[in-house]
Amino acid sequence: MNNLIIYFLRFFDPETAHKIAIEILSKNYFVSYETPELITKISNIEFKNPIGLAAGLDKSGKCFNGIFKLGFSSVEIGTVTPLVQKGNPKPRVFRLYEDRAVINRYGFNNDGMEVVKNRLLKKRHRKGVLGINIGPNKNSLNPIKDYYIIAKKLAKYSDYIAINVSSPNTPGLRKLQGKSLLSEVIDSTKEGIKEAGEKKPIFLKISPDLLTSELESAIKISILNKLDAIIISNTTIERTKLLNNNKNQLGGLSGVPLFEKSTKILEVAKKISNNEIKLIGVGGVENAKQAYTKILVGANLVQLYTGLLYQGPSIVKVITNQISEFLVRDGFNSIEEAVGSLTYKKALNLNNLK
Repeated sequence: MNNLIIYFLRFFDPETAHKIAIEILSKNYFVSYETPELITKISNIEFKNPIGLAAGLDKSGKCFNGIFKLGFSSVEIGTVTPLVQKGNPKPRVFRLYEDRAVINRYGFNNDGMEVVKNRLLKKRHRKGVLGINIGPNKNSLNPIKDYYIIAKKLAKYSDYIAINVSSPNTPGLRKLQGKSLLSEVIDSTKEGIKEAGEKKPIFLKISPDLLTSELESAIKISILNKLDAIIISNTTIERTKLLNNNKNQLGGLSGVPLFEKSTKILEVAKKISNNEIKLIGVGGVENAKQAYTKILVGANLVQLYTGLLYQGPSIVKVITNQISEFLVRDGFNSIEEAVGSLTYKKALNLNNLK
């Protein structure tokens, strides 16, 4: 069944396949996958296992309940913007089969916060943690205020809010990661949540293309502002050792080629943060060894998306079952004990990854 779904979707261009997947997941056709109990916590949120779905698949909150059935402990919808947004011109997403990767330049296409709010109102009962990834409209006159507007509108319907300042597909967005503007974005988001009468954890999603000094600045600002977690990382604009003919397409690269870069940044972030903030590892995960490596290097939670496209609906079940075995093998009683216990190099050697 798993391979049939992957085979079927490959007959369609990537964006059409995406739409078909959303439709299938929204109908709740899948029987729920049971996963082992591998509890991990961030702030006051308990995740039943350490594997979440990264933002980008369910952009407008259409199918998260179907996604929970696949075993994901959390689903991050979005990026959601204040106003409906069509995104960039098509084609804007490209498969790189030989590289087990994807390049996209979607540009925050979504239904807008009002439609998403109404959708969430109808789906109040869910079997997992729901995060809402938020960002500004492309043509906004005040991008920083957009974070306030959308946080105020949607905080009530989320378990956490994720601030996106790192997509490479919205002009000028990555400048908001800078020292002078990041605190303003965080303050704007906090004020929106407060105005909504809510107290929700806030996560910050950063770019893998930051310099070490920029990474250090973003982490210190996050700690100073008492954020709950940093998501490492978004897609990259770097192109290294790619084989597919689409390798030079503009946009953000995700998938296996991002694994090494994003995990090395995770390791640096762990050292800089000195355990003062939780870390979420994203980038290039499509099997248990890769997910476990991110945990060993410092991730309290792991997110994936592109791996689901290549491995199919059973990916979470397979990964969590194997992580359970790895924990026993290595003498850990919990995910928490394993987090940050090894360097990147030692974790690679332990998991026979090169």
